[in-house]
Amino acid sequence: MKNVPNSTLLCHRILNLEQAHLGTRDLAGAYAESVLAEYESSARKDLEDAPHIPVADVSRLIETLASQSAAWRECEAVRHAIAHSDATARFVSAQYAPQGLLPGCVLQNFAHAGTSHEAVAAHAHAAHRWHAGDLSLASHHGCLYRQLLEQMDLCFPSIDSPLFSERAGLLARSWDLVAYRLALSLSPKKYAPEILGSALFELHVPVSPLVNDVLRGSKRLCTHAYLSARHDASRQSAQGHLERAIEFLLAEFTTDMKRVSERVARGYQASMRLLGAWHDEVSRYVRERLLDPAAAVVDMVRRKSRFASGYHSRLKLSDQSFDDYMKRDPENFVRDLAHSRWIVRGKPDESLLLTRLVRFGGPMFRVFSDEEIEVMRAWVASLGTESESAPTPRDERGEAAPAATARSGVRLAVGTEPADETTARRIPGKPDARELYHRLLNPEAYPEVFDSARVFADTWLARTAASPECRPDRMPFAMYTHERLRHWFDDKALSQAQSYAGPSGDIEKSREQVINEAVQLCPMILVDGGWVQRWANACHAETGIGRYLYKIFSDEIGNGDTQLNHPNIYRDLMRQMGVHLPDFRTREFAASGLFSDASFQVPAFWLSISQFPRRFLPETLGLNLAMELSGVGGAYRTARDELRHYKFETLFVDLHNTIDNVSTGHSAMALQAIEFHMDEFLSAASRPAVEAQWRRIWTGFCALSIPRRHWKEALVRPAYTA
Repeated sequence: MKNVPNSTLLCHRILNLEQAHLGTRDLAGAYAESVLAEYESSARKDLEDAPHIPVADVSRLIETLASQSAAWRECEAVRHAIAHSDATARFVSAQYAPQGLLPGCVLQNFAHAGTSHEAVAAHAHAAHRWHAGDLSLASHHGCLYRQLLEQMDLCFPSIDSPLFSERAGLLARSWDLVAYRLALSLSPKKYAPEILGSALFELHVPVSPLVNDVLRGSKRLCTHAYLSARHDASRQSAQGHLERAIEFLLAEFTTDMKRVSERVARGYQASMRLLGAWHDEVSRYVRERLLDPAAAVVDMVRRKSRFASGYHSRLKLSDQSFDDYMKRDPENFVRDLAHSRWIVRGKPDESLLLTRLVRFGGPMFRVFSDEEIEVMRAWVASLGTESESAPTPRDERGEAAPAATARSGVRLAVGTEPADETTARRIPGKPDARELYHRLLNPEAYPEVFDSARVFADTWLARTAASPECRPDRMPFAMYTHERLRHWFDDKALSQAQSYAGPSGDIEKSREQVINEAVQLCPMILVDGGWVQRWANACHAETGIGRYLYKIFSDEIGNGDTQLNHPNIYRDLMRQMGVHLPDFRTREFAASGLFSDASFQVPAFWLSISQFPRRFLPETLGLNLAMELSGVGGAYRTARDELRHYKFETLFVDLHNTIDNVSTGHSAMALQAIEFHMDEFLSAASRPAVEAQWRRIWTGFCALSIPRRHWKEALVRPAYTA
């Protein structure tokens, strides 16, 4: 692929998206287009020979694609059969780590604040929940794959770390399929058919045939929970949800069903080709490098030579400086080392390199890991008494490029340097809350909006932090402990419950007032859960805090059922009240005279802060607690009485009064998420650092209310000090 970003770097940028929203999204779009274009070019002849893609019959479309992948899977299993050993299992499993640790990532943004009420997004969300172990951290497929790696003593940094690729020794090809999936995920509207096609392929082929074969061939790995989870019968339900999503998507494009069906197939088949390309490279590497003892030693020397410089200044090998030789020409260095005094060919137990030199007290004690010593032992044992030729060098993208070479030069292709967010194109002027609301519900049409969202959230929090409610003497307590938080939480919940005066026949508000108040809440309630919408994303959902916030988001949007979707329930109430609303994503809605300007303030803040889950984590935790606790016990019951008095449906408030409960509901989860976050600081940080985190959480709690604007803002915009 020319003029597109390196897949390794692209994945890192997407997994750390909030550091550079605009530039990363541009690069992701270029990458997705390049993959699809390359697929179209290389697959044109294959498609001509392939079975015809049905247009209107969804079941036949699914059946055709399933048949293609089944035949492909059998072929791949035969073509890439490799010898089973601990070494191959470790290598193949490490190379599969990006796919294993990021299951279902292509679906992660499909259901968001602007789409979650629709059937297509709801079914896609239900399928995504399957990959996330139905929101159980212990069953999350990514967590299970990390456990599998650790069982093989493969302990890597978090996959969003810049160190991950190097520590895992990944071939460049190991990132390609994940880069494609992540790139598609950033544009769920533009690439909806390709996303659903790619997601369907992942369910039809839940584990790579090569990986499946390697793991099944290991006695200690063949029954691992990861394999059980990926092949569990529940996969059929997830697959059914995707099939329904595709069916609803095609129904939206009745005049262009043929093209949409082809795009679903394209997303599916492009994924299959990328996984096949990964099979080719990994199996070739195993055959030509990993299973070739000399090649394995050459790779090891290449990796370690930079650390050896300066320790062998008096030694020479074939009349060349030892240190310089191993760095400059590792292939010939290994060839000559095989004939040196440190090696007894075919006899590792008699070779100085593997005995006296690496034992306790020797000059290279603990310089090599146990695995590296085994690599050298296998190499020495393989040496005959005759002269051996050096391994054939390979170039960076050659037939058998070594891991160290294949992952070198992690950079962008010429002409695609990342846009500097400080100089990237920006929205003319600063959008107000109405406009920001509209743009954040249509981010693909306004990719520059994320910079405005950061400024809006930052300004909102700065105003909140300067408010009287956030003064130290107004906080519920200054010195944080779990016990103090729990005590305050219990008192708050009790006071809200006691604030409810009980059912009464006397309702002070008129029917028109009740309706108007309900209407003013529309911009906020139609994005219910929007403040935690990105916690469904990779590297968030599989964390201790993420399990709570993803669960809350999933509940708010109906857990994949449009009838349980909270905004949809509220839409039913509006219809019952005789209020006809434009689509809330349209400019007509944002400009509607039905709503006051103030009605857009809080939801615009929700949508803004949600785009920066790491930057504003403490504030999000506080906001989440305030939101979930706000109406429990008191306000919701009062609202129920008002609605019932005027014969309106009370389901929306009844639902929130139960689902947000302080015992096991969202309020309890919000509290537990804060405790989980603060626990890390209590055990490892200084008291000032603990208090700083608590102040940020409290600022987020207070941020549910619209903060007042200070007159000084006419001179300088307030800046939030996190």
